[in-house]
Amino acid sequence: MATAAQRDTGIPMPDKTPAALRVAVARLAPEALPKFDTHWATAIGQARDEYSLTPARGFTEHWWMWVAVARRPERLARFRELEHTVATSEDRATRREAAAEISRLLAAAEAEA
Repeated sequence: MATAAQRDTGIPMPDKTPAALRVAVARLAPEALPKFDTHWATAIGQARDEYSLTPARGFTEHWWMWVAVARRPERLARFRELEHTVATSEDRATRREAAAEISRLLAAAEAEA
């Protein structure tokens, strides 16, 4: 049986639309909304300037995966630890190991989504 820390937050995976993602982000971490909104404005501006949907797609994929990770508190905590290790460790092998674990963590989150 899973402990409370191993369960997800009960928030279902949203559709891959900015509006649905914003609702999920607001429920999971309201403090992340300014970053979400800034990223969205940047993506839309870049899409307009480049005549391309690629920036908007990148935005959507980024925040969809963010929600997939954040739905499980223990996964989000581990993700943050690994990010810190990658950013601060002086040991190349440690950084690579942490990056590989991040990749596995993201794959698991995507598979569960």
